[in-house]
Amino acid sequence: MPKLQIVRPDGTQTDHELTEEILTIGRAPDNVFPIEDVSVSSHHAQISRSAGIYLLTDLGSTNGTTVNGKALERETEYTLTPGDKIRFGNLESIFDPDAVSGGQELPASEARSVAPASKSIKPSNFMNASPFQKTVAKKDTVGTAILVLAVVAILASLMVLWMAIQMQVS
Repeated sequence: MPKLQIVRPDGTQTDHELTEEILTIGRAPDNVFPIEDVSVSSHHAQISRSAGIYLLTDLGSTNGTTVNGKALERETEYTLTPGDKIRFGNLESIFDPDAVSGGQELPASEARSVAPASKSIKPSNFMNASPFQKTVAKKDTVGTAILVLAVVAILASLMVLWMAIQMQVS
């Protein structure tokens, strides 16, 4: 998988695999490759892939972008070649189109049977990690008492009304 190796001034190296069609590089967190360095603009540069070719474009950065020591003009596309040394502000990087990832190939697909578990047991130390805790229903004794009194009052009113009707009928 092609990658961009960014070397920081302290000597640490960060590898970024070029997996997307358009990759933005800059200090802002919305970039595909955010770089926390004051010499890098918030949206510094972009690498785009088209038919296996990688194109580098400076997005109008303050401190500029250089390739192999030559300044890249703003909004001009540069076709990257293996081993190109790219400088974003004060950070050096190397374009490596033939980088091999450290992973292994996936095993051949084989038929697998999947069955649901017969039972599930909650571990004794299980805690709910949700920020929205369950609300426990609280008993509202005052509300219940008011409801009971209202029902009794309605029944009493109906009883009085029924008795009044009975007295007029007789």
